[in-house]
Order: sequence, then C-alpha cells, then structure tokens
Amino acid sequence: MLANPTAPNADVQALIDDGYSVVIVDDQYLVIENVPYCPRGGIVEYGDLISPYSIVNGVSQLNGDHTVWFTGSIPHTALGVSLHDALVCESSGNSVAGRQARCRLSNKPDNAESLAKLLQSFHYKMTHYINKLSRHARDVDPLVCANRDGRLQINSKPSVFYYPNASISRSGLDVCENKLRQRKVAIIGVGGTGSYILDAIAKTPIEEIHLYDGDNIKPHNSFRMPGALKPADAFSGVFKAEFLAQHYGQMRKGIFPHPVKVNLQNVAELDDCSFVFIAVDHGPSRGLIANHLVNRGVPFIDVGIGVSKVPGNDQLHARARVTFVTPQTKDLVATLPTSDDTEKAEYDNIQLVEMNALNAMLAVVRYKQHLDFFTDEAAAETLKYKVSWSEIFVDKRDPS
Repeated sequence: MLANPTAPNADVQALIDDGYSVVIVDDQYLVIENVPYCPRGGIVEYGDLISPYSIVNGVSQLNGDHTVWFTGSIPHTALGVSLHDALVCESSGNSVAGRQARCRLSNKPDNAESLAKLLQSFHYKMTHYINKLSRHARDVDPLVCANRDGRLQINSKPSVFYYPNASISRSGLDVCENKLRQRKVAIIGVGGTGSYILDAIAKTPIEEIHLYDGDNIKPHNSFRMPGALKPADAFSGVFKAEFLAQHYGQMRKGIFPHPVKVNLQNVAELDDCSFVFIAVDHGPSRGLIANHLVNRGVPFIDVGIGVSKVPGNDQLHARARVTFVTPQTKDLVATLPTSDDTEKAEYDNIQLVEMNALNAMLAVVRYKQHLDFFTDEAAAETLKYKVSWSEIFVDKRDPS
C-alpha cells in the first residue's frame, strides 16, 4: 500500500502532543490505547477507542462518521449506572483493526459548533469520547488518565492496494474482507462478462489475478466492458488482457495478463489456482478447461448469457447462467454447453452490457458465498436469470 506520509497529520500530531498513545492500523484505523473507564461501579479498567481513519493530502476525512468502537465493556458511571443508552449504539462483538471491539459508541455534542468540530477533526472526535469515558473513571481514582507518554505506532501489513479501502474500515468489515484473501484467481475470457468479474474482484485482496484472453481490443468492446475506452485505446489493437491489467494496475498490484487462449498446451497453468472464472463463448474450450479443473480439484464458476431476437417482434429475449462447480459437484460439467452446436443454439452473438454486468455480478456473489463472505441458504449449483420473467431460478442438489 502506498501509505500516507510517515509524518502524522495535524489531528494525529495533536493527539500525540496531548500525551495519548496513538496507533494507525493499515492507514484505515486510528486507535487510542489505554483509555480509563468504569466497567461497573467503583472499578476502573482500560480499553482502546477505534475510529475509521482516512487522510487525503494531509487533511482529515471523517465522512460524517461520529461513532467509535471500544474494546472495553459497557461503560458505567462511578456509582454503577449503565451508560448504555447514553453512549452505546451497538453491543455485539466485532473484530476491528486487529482488536476485539465489544461495543460501538455513539454520542453527539449538544451544540452545533461542537458537532461540526467532531465531524471535521479526529483530535476533537477522539478526545470527545476519551472525556466521556474517563471522567467517570476519575470519579473513582482522580489520578487515572489516558494521556501519558504521547507516542505514535504505525502498524501496516502488506497490501495489494496502492491506497486504503475506506469503505471496509467505516463498516468494520476486516474479518469479512480477510475471507477474500485468496492466493491466485484466474479469469478466462475478459471481453464482456469477464471484464465485469475483474472489475469486482480487483477490489478484493486476492494476491494474484491472472487474465487469459487471446483477443485484441476493438471499438465494440467499449460497449460491453466497464468504463469507457479512449478512441486511441479502442483502435489500438492491444490485447484485452494487457489493457485491463494495466488499467486495474493503477489501483493495485498482482494482476497478470496472459494474452493467449487457454488450450491443451497451457491449461496446466491453472493447476495452482485457488479459483477460476470461465467466461468464454466457445463450447469446446469451456469443456477443455472445465474438465481439466475438476480433475485437478480446482473450484470454478462458468458463466454464459443468451440474447436472441423474438420472431415477429422487435424485442429481445435474454437470459444469464452461473454454474458453480466444486470437486464434490464435478458431474455438473456434463450440463455445460461444450459443443459447437450447443453453443450456436444456446448462445447468440448478441451481447448487451447489462446482461454481461448482471451475469458477472451473480457470479461474483456466488463466489463470495463460497468463501463465506455472504450468507448462503440456497447452496445454489446453477443460477438462471430470465429477463422476461424477472426471476432467478436456483438449481441445487437434493441433500437426500
């Protein structure tokens, strides 16, 4: 990750100058350690306050968030009166910034001026909560305080991203995101649906993403891919895999282009993949790749769309399919369209961006269910969406 400059910004420096023990975690969390509070009447313990943290060009970005996580238990007054209703907005445990947060605190100042400061300054925000907690602890022991040695610690683990994902820290989704840390994922075919799959998984902490596609960029590709191609790129003839690797390489490391078609000679390159997405429109290639992967025990998702003209009607019929195959469900390979005749009958040359995108997102959601990121009550093997019915059909194995 290309971290912010090592010198702390003004807010963080002010906290250090005040004597607080400050920790910056992965450029995403600001932690104040050892804040005294009362877990019950007459008792003083210490906990850490954790806030989502974002700095742009040295300027604090609080994004309207006035809450913090706390590693201590529900705070009380010195006399044992619970502050749950006054301070706590969430009391379920949550792993945040490598710490176990036992509750989330929410308290806004009474006047508008103070609230505005809290929403603009990490220094004001953190000292607001420090004071809310420690004043009750001082009623028990006047000598306790959170500001002692005034130090800064920066904890950063290696990241594939060149800048932090603030949306994860704002929601405290560290544990969920960690489930997506696979070593190597491949996408076979990145011209349409595959490019949208890449757009989604490039924003996950997968260590390596390998792109296989032997075709060149053409102007029509701009109408079935995320974003927009510059005219110079649309007519450049550059390989799709190389173009997309360079484009997404602006935000992260670990994207490797392979400007070739997957065939019998190179399919073994997929053997050490954690997961594979197959997004090809050639039946025999699909069959070759799918059979090889099941023989090697590599889980994969195969996708496909079909768009056809309705005879005698100026409308289109469209459908999308997602098939999820694991070593335990390898017989599903027999259901995939793997022959030229089947491909011609089931799939048309018509591709529409909304169908490509929908197909890709269904695939990515199913992939994240596989990794236990999303809940999964259906255990779907195949998802089929039909536009005319506005319905998703789920095929799953009978557990009996």
